[in-house]
This record gives sequence, C-alpha cells and structure tokens, in this order.
Amino acid sequence: MEPINRNRSILEIILCFSLMLFLTILINVFGSEGGLWIGVLSYWFPCAVIVLYILKAEKKPLSSFGLKRMKPRNILEGLGLGILMFIVQQIPLLIIGMDYSLLSMAPNAPYILMTTLYCFFCVGFAEELIFRGFLLQKTLDVCRIKWICVVINMILFYAIHWSSLPHGFGGFYSIAANVLILCIYYLSRKEKSLVPLMIGHGFYDTLVSVILPVFVYYFFR
Repeated sequence: MEPINRNRSILEIILCFSLMLFLTILINVFGSEGGLWIGVLSYWFPCAVIVLYILKAEKKPLSSFGLKRMKPRNILEGLGLGILMFIVQQIPLLIIGMDYSLLSMAPNAPYILMTTLYCFFCVGFAEELIFRGFLLQKTLDVCRIKWICVVINMILFYAIHWSSLPHGFGGFYSIAANVLILCIYYLSRKEKSLVPLMIGHGFYDTLVSVILPVFVYYFFR
C-alpha cells in the first residue's frame, strides 16, 4: 500500500469542495432558468470528475471509496436509514408544535415521479459519493480521529446547503443529525459500502419532499 500524502489529500478536499461550492452558486444564479437540468448537471458533473479521478489519476477501484455492487439487503438497510433520519428530523418539529398544514402539497403524478427519481439518482447518489465517499475518505487520510472527520464532513455538508436551509437551529440540526447517522452507519460497518447510504438519503429526501407533503394534504388540511 502506497503511503498517504496528507498534503495532497488536503488539496483534494479543497478542490472538491470548491467545485461543489461553485456549482451551488451556479444553481442559485441560474436554477430558475435551467430548471431541473441545472440541478441534474450540478450533481452528475462532480460525480463524473471524481470517478475519473479515482480510476485514472489514483488508479484505484471505485470500491475503495465505497461504490460497490448493490446487494438485496442494502435496500432494506437504506430504507431503514431513511426512516430513522426522517424520525430524528421530525422530533424537534413535533416538540415545538409545528403546523404541518404549511407543508401541504396536492398530489401531482409527474411531479412526484420526477422528484422521486431526482432524490434517489441525483441527490442521494451524488451527495453520498461526494461527501461520505470521497471527502470523508480524504479527511480520514489527513486525520485518523474519526469524530473529528465526521464533524468536518458535517460542516462541509452544511456549508453546501447553506442557501437552501433555514438559518437557525432547525436547519443545522437537520443536517447535523442526518450526517451523524450516515457517517456512524458507514464507519461502523465492516463492509464499507455507500449503497445503503445512497438509498437511505434518497428515500429520506423523498419522504420530506413528496410523501410528507401529500400526506399532510389529505389528513391535515
């Protein structure tokens, strides 16, 4: 095994995060004009860059960063993670007496289908490959203290979502809790596979963006 070049890993973290930050700004500026395709591009482009970098520059298999073949049990694991993330996120909202009627959304089949696909194949896949795969691994190369690496991952993930989250305890809590759940699960597993995390992340976003609003529409109007 070749020795780890920590300075190179730090540079890789900076470059990867800078690319994500640039694409986030791009979405904020041109998102309303480009619509869904700008969002898709902003997720798949950095994934393509990372995959090519791992394969061509580092000459490593994608499995070394957690991108492995999906197994049947990964689906159940992922759905469980998504439900856990959703429950943990909703706890403070229930405590403060959240008015769920504000989330109401009338069912729209094309929107539900497109949003669900977007949540799984763009958000879930890309963000886990980038943050829990590439960035977390590179951070572990720099610092072997796992809880510090998790905190750094949390901060980077929050920074990328800064513009789309409420700037207060609720927004930070949601990101922190979700990243903590995903990182703990990934780091505690003997088989370091991102597949359950990708499924869990996509399912969580679908619950928040589609299932919960439609449920509220029918039962809390």
